[in-house]
Amino acid sequence: MDTSCGQPWGLTRLAPFIPSAVPSVAPFRVELDPVTQTGVYRDATTGRLIEAGKHGTNKQTSKTEKTGGGGDGQRPQPSDQTTVTDYGDD
Repeated sequence: MDTSCGQPWGLTRLAPFIPSAVPSVAPFRVELDPVTQTGVYRDATTGRLIEAGKHGTNKQTSKTEKTGGGGDGQRPQPSDQTTVTDYGDD
């Protein structure tokens, strides 16, 4: 019985790390606006304000729907209660 171990398969998939492929500096910087006390994004080279899009919270609403029931009155079917959750913008 051979108890020697070969090279693990994952090591055969490795490639050399090339540091030049990784950007050294982010293209933006984040600062604290002293008036609003919120983070603002600025271009790292020009210093101009960058619109970061809509980042915020959302409003969650739920409603309950009953399904089923019915039947002939003598042997009513059980009803099923389902909760539907919806997410909307503030």
